[in-house]
Amino acid sequence: MIQPGRRSRFLLLAAACLPIGMVLLPLAMAAPCAARGTGGFLREWAVCGPLAGTVLDAPALPSDFTAYPGLAATAYGGCFWLPVQAEPEGRVNLSTLFPEAPAGTALLHTFFEIPADGTYHLRIGSDDAVRIEIDGGIVHSNDVRRAWEADQDAVNVPLTQGWHRMLVRVVNYGGGWGVSVRLADEKDQPLDVNHQASVPEPLRAACRLDEPVPADEQAAVGALLKTRIADLLGALEAAKPRLAEMPEGYVTSAEYESARLRGIRFFGALAALWQEALRQPPNAETLPAEALAKAGAAQAKDAAADAARGFSENLAQQTDRLGSDLIKACAALETLTIQLLTRGELAAAALPVADLVAQSRRLAAAVENEGVLAARLENDIRNLRQRDLVVLVRDADGRPASAADVEITQTAHDFLFGCNLFAFRRWDDETKNHLYEERFRTLFNLAVIPTYWSAVERERGRPDFGLLDAAVQWCRTSRIQVKGHPLLWRETIPRWVEELPPDEIRPAVADYVRRLIQRYRDSVDWWDIVYQPGPGTVIGEVTIQPIEVARWAQEAQPQGRVLLSHDDPQALVLAANQIREWEGRLDGIAISAHQHSGTWPMDLVRQTLDAAAAAGLPVHVSGITILGDETAQAEAVRQFYTAAFAHPAVVGITWWDLSDRFAWQNTSAGLLRADLSPKPAYETLDRLINHLWRTETKCRTGDDGKVSVRGFLGTYRITARLGDLPDAAGRTATAEVHLGREGPNEFEITLPEAK
Repeated sequence: MIQPGRRSRFLLLAAACLPIGMVLLPLAMAAPCAARGTGGFLREWAVCGPLAGTVLDAPALPSDFTAYPGLAATAYGGCFWLPVQAEPEGRVNLSTLFPEAPAGTALLHTFFEIPADGTYHLRIGSDDAVRIEIDGGIVHSNDVRRAWEADQDAVNVPLTQGWHRMLVRVVNYGGGWGVSVRLADEKDQPLDVNHQASVPEPLRAACRLDEPVPADEQAAVGALLKTRIADLLGALEAAKPRLAEMPEGYVTSAEYESARLRGIRFFGALAALWQEALRQPPNAETLPAEALAKAGAAQAKDAAADAARGFSENLAQQTDRLGSDLIKACAALETLTIQLLTRGELAAAALPVADLVAQSRRLAAAVENEGVLAARLENDIRNLRQRDLVVLVRDADGRPASAADVEITQTAHDFLFGCNLFAFRRWDDETKNHLYEERFRTLFNLAVIPTYWSAVERERGRPDFGLLDAAVQWCRTSRIQVKGHPLLWRETIPRWVEELPPDEIRPAVADYVRRLIQRYRDSVDWWDIVYQPGPGTVIGEVTIQPIEVARWAQEAQPQGRVLLSHDDPQALVLAANQIREWEGRLDGIAISAHQHSGTWPMDLVRQTLDAAAAAGLPVHVSGITILGDETAQAEAVRQFYTAAFAHPAVVGITWWDLSDRFAWQNTSAGLLRADLSPKPAYETLDRLINHLWRTETKCRTGDDGKVSVRGFLGTYRITARLGDLPDAAGRTATAEVHLGREGPNEFEITLPEAK
């Protein structure tokens, strides 16, 4: 998102869906949320997932359904309910819990106690779709695609004093995944209530915890646990050949080769730990240490921890704790087969092992994503963004010039490192305006200018191009490419267009698209023709399809290339495919990466980019926002840019808001502070773009007159001279060359005759 959009619409289902005696009252969506801070959030949950499918009403569960840690979802999920705590800001981060799941559904359950009869406010934030049931009745449903923020939806719910059950369904359509729920009183002030994932004592009988479990049901739980363990071992085994395989022609560095081998060793050691723990004697937890060591489990634990230590001491400590817990938990598995248990006892017996399976998956994901993948990304950059650059120096007679000094300096990147230019000339102080421009020019070779219709043409027939003209001219003078964003977005339609008769709306949109492109035909390099295209842009009674905008843009014959832009990779791919099916022109797609709700882990970045790349078009990563304290922001910027720069489909990365001053949503999202002083994140990008990812070297030709370097793709200035020999005076030559992914990579320079 580039500007704050409309509030998401949410569905308040009819009272007929609710239990007898409960009436649902809508809460006005325009009202501001009084429940600020972190108060009132429900933080203790049992979670089940990831479940296949992205439908809010599946799986179907009875109205008296209850869940608690250790409960087996044998009939609907093939997994176990596990305890989880919300993050400090109130969100349950499902992306962290299920790092391998690009899409699906998660179920969350908690018990909460209401202090007195009354009407209470529920404030819900979700990524993506969410449905909430209380005591078996649906109180809220919103099938939406969005990034998480606290309190996005609101609903009033009358509740009686005492304990209640809450079931939350959260669908992930791709990208981030999370949910938050908080309670507020009748005055909309945050209300902290007793709540817990485990069954409260007053509800123990209703939840049938002391009821004996039928033998076949208990056997099914044991079988499910064994299946989960087998799936884990299969995943660990599958990881080893995945790390071992190399694309044809792929060049590996020593650092990546080392990380790859350490990863293979760790996955093998973790699998061996599980196998030894499952093989140990039933009374292993009571054996002395010497006997346990002979059993092999303790040795396997030490071996796994040592393998993890190859990545970090923190991972080694996590592995060691997991191993100790695993040895005890697997020893207790015998109770599932030697005696019949109550429902509460069965959950207590299954929970430790089921939780350790989940922990092992997260630990394996951490090793692969934070350890091996980090090294792989650096290696991918070398393979994808660099190419051998060979320079042959000849003397004036055409012979190879040996011992010639060669300076190779990259002057420009092919890759687009961009930022929006929305704060251009917005300071009253010209010194600050110039400083902003200088800071911008230091990092970026692409500028995004605002072409929001409501800002350009507030009144019909009276467009204001003054600031756009100045920004475009500055970019051309500074040799910075320009992107116009966006030609059409539902949230920036001028009011006067909304008031037009239906038969005049489509011609008005077409006229604006054509006029803007024709005005900047030779000076704008890229156009976001539609932002958030979806099934179409609705204006009054008229729906404008993306293909229509693409055709109007094509009729204006822009020199620049055209893109579609969206926050949702799946929706973006769908819209792009439709345009191509209708033979419309499309040169790429732009996927937004605003991270106001939390920094994306590297595997999520990769998943999002892979999803966008499914369109089969060049991918522009646009609209990046990363928050946090300055040190954390800098590290997150480094990780995100590294992951995106290493992705084969990505051709550009665009930051959103250079300075905290004028930043979207008034957040501290800038690379510069409000006074335009650089943050660590700015310095991090400067180090990446202008140093680590830029080629500048000096070398000397051999007897064959050649030098060869591994250079980043872009434009170069090459200077050759014959060193300090007396007869070399004035024998210097300079050439400007371009090193692209395709085309020549060997260049000749001929030295002039000695003066």
